[in-house]
Amino acid sequence: MPIVHVNNIDMYYEIQGVGTPLVYIPGWGTEITTVSREIADFARKFRVIAIDKRGTGRTDKPDVPYTIEQMADETIGIMDAAGIRRAHIVGISMGSMVAQVIAAKYPDRVNGLVLHVGFTRIPFVIKTLMTLMLYLPGSKKKMEEGMATILGQKYPPTRESFRRQGDAVAQFDGRKVIGKIRAPTLIVNASKDQFVPMKITRELAEGIPGAKLVLVDGDHSISWTNPEFLLTQVDGFLEAVDYGNCTKK
Repeated sequence: MPIVHVNNIDMYYEIQGVGTPLVYIPGWGTEITTVSREIADFARKFRVIAIDKRGTGRTDKPDVPYTIEQMADETIGIMDAAGIRRAHIVGISMGSMVAQVIAAKYPDRVNGLVLHVGFTRIPFVIKTLMTLMLYLPGSKKKMEEGMATILGQKYPPTRESFRRQGDAVAQFDGRKVIGKIRAPTLIVNASKDQFVPMKITRELAEGIPGAKLVLVDGDHSISWTNPEFLLTQVDGFLEAVDYGNCTKK
């Protein structure tokens, strides 16, 4: 499978399916074999370009600071290497941040934009709670169990690269860029997300001109526990985007 040298690192990606290109950007610490079912579902209708971000999977994991903007530029580098001028961009969780920057910085490369369990930023209260969990009885054990799941993937991040990705998320503030997004945008978020308060979901939806917000009953893991819902929403939305693009030609 393809490896391309982008921004001084080797990056791994896979292409599945035929049709309109769709770039799939997984969440924090998640490598593409872990979401192979979701990728295969999208590949039934789209030509899916699935990417291992820096620090994850079979992409290099340098122990240096990462930024969301850097990951967006690297995604465009992979599109260039694959000969893809325009694509739909689907970002999951942390991947939604990368997708926001791509749509704002490279508007001519994006057909439709899908943000799932997406967010503009991590609010101060969530950052504080995550820090406190390190010291609360039982919480550290739960965090270690979650870390074990991440490190138990087929091609896991290192502890250092996982932390580097987390630092990039903590430092990002999408409010600075989302007003520049002009691509048709669908946001599919969960109403009981433990990491994305409704305030942040509303902030994201109201900050992107013309964005459509769909709420589903569930938490941050909804893309794994109910993938059919996301697929149905995305299929209908992107079909309408493709139809609109065809009528403009």
